[in-house]
Amino acid sequence: MPSRHRKVASPGSPRSGRLLLSLVNRAGAAGTAVVIAVGVVLAAIVEEKVLPVGPRHRPVAAPGPARGGARHTPPSRSKQRHKPVSPTVLLDRQVQKLALHRRGAAARSEYGVRTVASPVVHQSRFDKKRMWVLGTEAIPPPDDSTAMPEASLFLAHATGRTWKAALAGSPDFAAMVTEAPTSILSAGERTTLRKFAAAESTPDENAGGAPLMLPWAIGQSWTLVPTDRGLSFDGGDGRVLAASAGRVYRLCSSSPDRGLVLVIGDDGTATEYYQLDRLTEVPDGERVRQGDYLGHAGTDQPCGGGQASRPLVRFGLRSPDGPVSLDGWRIGGWTVHDAPGEAFAEREGVRVQAGNPLLNFGVDVSPSPSPSKPKTAPDRSPDPDAVPGGVDAQT
Repeated sequence: MPSRHRKVASPGSPRSGRLLLSLVNRAGAAGTAVVIAVGVVLAAIVEEKVLPVGPRHRPVAAPGPARGGARHTPPSRSKQRHKPVSPTVLLDRQVQKLALHRRGAAARSEYGVRTVASPVVHQSRFDKKRMWVLGTEAIPPPDDSTAMPEASLFLAHATGRTWKAALAGSPDFAAMVTEAPTSILSAGERTTLRKFAAAESTPDENAGGAPLMLPWAIGQSWTLVPTDRGLSFDGGDGRVLAASAGRVYRLCSSSPDRGLVLVIGDDGTATEYYQLDRLTEVPDGERVRQGDYLGHAGTDQPCGGGQASRPLVRFGLRSPDGPVSLDGWRIGGWTVHDAPGEAFAEREGVRVQAGNPLLNFGVDVSPSPSPSKPKTAPDRSPDPDAVPGGVDAQT
């Protein structure tokens, strides 16, 4: 049986020489691998010390001042992100401040509240150089009120780094109507706004005012609905028509098919229509005739107010100083009475109380009695809650 032990070559045999050479070669390869491995480790250590990398290291901050000096503080994000306010935003803020200063007291009285919301401002039209603006503002009524919004036109002119703004009814507005370029006011529109600016706060049909019709088709009967201020009507075919001829303007309008509609007559008397939808396509500043379509009775209230439960048209009169009482006016063949808590119309001994249908007889050309209790001009003293200041804002 052969032996399990391998025969060891003698030192002088050829086989022993080949074995020794193989061992030397293997030792040399292993040594080279060790050297390479050690070199890699040393390189990693050097790299770690000189160039710190890896997820557990944060980016190296920019070198600050020498020890003992003040620490470097980067600028705050708020300062980095600050952008100058645009001129149009500044104008909106200025008109809001101006409206509260001039109309705030009247609005609080009309709405029966101690404080009012910030006015809704709409910049309707710019001239070619964007130095002049014709726009509208309205102080929203409270959510539980059926009062008409306290609203007005305004003109503004950029002068250097400021805006000069004026509301209709002020001397500055009348002056701006004359000064505004033709690219913002046509000749006919300028004439109408001059008369509106000069209109009395208690217009009288006997003094040359145009006779008014009820704001729906002649021969139709609509229901008289009492509201906090002015009158509301619903019924018929729902089409609301102009009670007088004049130039049409939209207030609180975010699109041409909505807004409070103001029609300023050639005599300066203005009729207003609220809570409409599907408005006329006639552009702002253009003329409508008496009886022209203005919109449909609806529930839209872009200027604010109480939630509408049914389609209505809310109708009123306005002078540049504010709303005008309908009490004593002859409209559509009826003499209207609009006292607090009571609204009715009478004609030839017939009285129609609120909640009953009212027939539109059209324009009554017979002399109209003067309003028995004309509305006095609203208090235009400065609003104590408003921030005092002029009518300028930086652009």
